[in-house]
Amino acid sequence: MILRASMARNQSGGEAMLDTKDFTWRIPNFSKLKDEIYSDAFFAGGSRWRVLCFPKGNEVDFLSLYLDFDDGETMPAGWSKYVEFSITIVNQISGRLSRKFCSTHVFKEQEEDWGFTSFIGLDELHSRSKGFLVDDTLVIKARVTTEQELSISAGDPEVIEPESETESRGVPSTPPLSSNKVARTNTITSPCSSSVKLTSRNLIAELSTMASCGELTTSVDGIPGSNADDRWSGLVQQQRQILNNFFGMSLEAISQANSFDHIQQAVLKFAEHATDPFEKTVLKDLVSRLVEFKDSIPQSLTIVETSSDVEKSTVQATKDLEGRLVQRQKQLKFLESEVSRIEEEEMKVEAEIQRLGALRVKLVNEKNLTVGEMEVANREASKELGELKGKQLERKQARENKLRAKERLAQSNASWKLFKENLGL
Repeated sequence: MILRASMARNQSGGEAMLDTKDFTWRIPNFSKLKDEIYSDAFFAGGSRWRVLCFPKGNEVDFLSLYLDFDDGETMPAGWSKYVEFSITIVNQISGRLSRKFCSTHVFKEQEEDWGFTSFIGLDELHSRSKGFLVDDTLVIKARVTTEQELSISAGDPEVIEPESETESRGVPSTPPLSSNKVARTNTITSPCSSSVKLTSRNLIAELSTMASCGELTTSVDGIPGSNADDRWSGLVQQQRQILNNFFGMSLEAISQANSFDHIQQAVLKFAEHATDPFEKTVLKDLVSRLVEFKDSIPQSLTIVETSSDVEKSTVQATKDLEGRLVQRQKQLKFLESEVSRIEEEEMKVEAEIQRLGALRVKLVNEKNLTVGEMEVANREASKELGELKGKQLERKQARENKLRAKERLAQSNASWKLFKENLGL
């Protein structure tokens, strides 16, 4: 995550470094919440931040989430903070389906919160199959990157040594820094011209003070004498004047003049006649530091020059990239709107699928009921058909019996008539 170059130095002129904090917020019984709620405060860049949530939406049918600056009342008039941040609602079924939005914003008095009014549709959020709400708990993650303001006082700076990194649980891993302290956590230190000059000038100031107070004593081969004292005193004053002339120069100018060897000779002559043990220790330390300066200052100058050339060469490339990023921002906005449109279409299709599914279930139930009725009707029809066949067979048998009976009656009548005729009656 990259912040603008303007964050490299704060408004008061102090140095600044980037500070990134991650924060996780678990909200139980989420579906029962109605009004907006704030998370616990967490620290980033030495300031307090919170996440603001509208469970029922900020006058929309979407979940609304914002990053809130919680230190506005303690800030001076006209304050501003440039921040890059992201807010994520975690999909508790599949992490890759989590919903994340990123933004950059300059927080100020009139705009202490900033975020996303239409983060995710409430229907989708509350859908059990989507995985955002599990056991009625919503998990929100926030990442905030902003500047950690630092400044260096004119006197001896107090240095805060790095502490071991701790897991963020909504409280800062390190407390805010006051304006007279230097934070070194998560930074890499290397020799630089400013620290070298500070050390050199401290040593020289100490030597000059000792000389001016008469604490530097000299002798010639251990033999006291007014002429020798005067001679050595003049020599010491001469070397002291040489050193004072060099101390009026910057270390960069000394390096460019290739004068570190001259300074070293003057210090060695100074030390040659020193009798105080502490004085000798200070001069010895200065000699060793001069050797270090002789190597480190040219390297620092080379780095500065090279970095300046690189900076100049990247100006046009930076402009081109900024232009492309503007176009990319437009493209992302268009794609974001397309994604929203497609998601809306997807929701409509999903609703239609659910409607058709419910209709199918209804039709299947009706079909099963009808099939059951048909089976009952089949059984009744089979029974009645059997009865019909029995009746038809019974009818047929009765008809045949009737015919045979009629035939016997006819034969009997004919025989009866024949008897009548035979008797002549």
